[in-house]
Amino acid sequence: MATSIPKEIITFDPKGIDFGDSEAVKALILKLLNIIESQAQFNEELQNENQSLKDEINRLKGEKGKPKFLPKTAEKEDDIPSLKAERKKNWRKSAKKSRIKIDRTEHRRVNRKILPPDAENKGYRSVVVQNIKFTTDNVEYKLERFYSHAENKLYEAELPEGVHGEFEDDLKAFVVYLYYACRVTENKIKRILEESGIVISAGEISNILTQEKKEELTEEKVEILKAGLEYSNYFHTDDTGLKHKGKSHHIHVICNELFSAFFITPKKDRATIKSILGLEKDEKTDKIMISDDARQYLGIAIYHALCWIHEIRLYKKLNPLIDYHRIQLLAFLTRVWAFYDLLDRFRENPDEEEKERLETEFDELFSTETGYEELDKRIALTKKKKEELLLVLRFPEIPLHNNPAELALREPVVKRKISNGTRSEDGKAAWENLMSVQDTCRKQGVGFFDYIKDIFSGKRAMTRLAHLISQNASLKPTFY
Repeated sequence: MATSIPKEIITFDPKGIDFGDSEAVKALILKLLNIIESQAQFNEELQNENQSLKDEINRLKGEKGKPKFLPKTAEKEDDIPSLKAERKKNWRKSAKKSRIKIDRTEHRRVNRKILPPDAENKGYRSVVVQNIKFTTDNVEYKLERFYSHAENKLYEAELPEGVHGEFEDDLKAFVVYLYYACRVTENKIKRILEESGIVISAGEISNILTQEKKEELTEEKVEILKAGLEYSNYFHTDDTGLKHKGKSHHIHVICNELFSAFFITPKKDRATIKSILGLEKDEKTDKIMISDDARQYLGIAIYHALCWIHEIRLYKKLNPLIDYHRIQLLAFLTRVWAFYDLLDRFRENPDEEEKERLETEFDELFSTETGYEELDKRIALTKKKKEELLLVLRFPEIPLHNNPAELALREPVVKRKISNGTRSEDGKAAWENLMSVQDTCRKQGVGFFDYIKDIFSGKRAMTRLAHLISQNASLKPTFY
């Protein structure tokens, strides 16, 4: 971005231009509009920097900086359409009665005294009323005891199978469910349980969340990642910031529509990502990787697809001041979305002739020159990413966007706002393991609470997530 007025404008002599030459006048106006645009943006950056410095000075003085208020104005109708606005899904209310679990049936009969002599029985009309009972199930086991004087030995009845410790497995699973699925803090969990008649300490709740079944849950995450990569030919990845022991860390996700696996690391560089994927220093994965355009993702995979939505966001960030530039940006983005739709249709019906046509259209679209300098620069940068953005033409089974990774990271983003990250190695491992299990349960249509209860009970009666991943992977359509 220009930070000063070009010398050719400073030294410009109006007498030296033929104002009867419409092309020369037009070129001058376009140049002046670009200068105004760049200076306006540069001025905005200076204002923001100046305000940041004032806020820092006030902070050092023990005062507060300028409060941040969200704008109250509604979005303009002619604003650049978002992905959500462009692709609204048709929604219909689905029937729920068939999905309700019936625990007991009660027959209600008509008072025979009010019936006339000719009344005929017409069966029953079904009315389903839902309710839930939240109550304790505390059990005091009286263990019978015998003592043998001859053997100097005490014989005692055994506790039922599955009972070990002061708290039942269902209660422990409920604590985990509240913390992860419901985002309830540890102190609030303690309050919920105590008001329900459970006597439990804060330390016990912390142990349940961070230490109980740690090895089993770690194994679950390892198996989820292994199966997810083994039975898929592509994966998504993204990361976001997180605090661990008060220091800046990063939480990474490796996922697709079948699974999610989370990892908390001090760094987010290429070596870290390769380590997560089990790659050697100079090794590349043969799985197709879909990501944004961050530099740490370079050199990870043999085939690297870029997210179209991330690329389009870069255009939206231009936010031009001048209406003429806004109109040009909106018009170009309309063309980009139309091309995006063509790629999406190609995924459903791959065709060699259409593939060649789309490659040609990409070159034409991203060779456009609008006269709006910032937009033209962005268009040229997109054209350089042709191979990564059009990898879908070679592998039609891969998505055009990195939305699964972004959606998966929403949960840790919310949790970091609630708890500000993890405070111990056990806590870090618990976040990685249980977020991986939770999100994979969601994708596989498995109840997270039921699955956690199965792990805590040690029965392992439910089908493992890794096995479900392999089963459902075989149901996915394959494109050639």
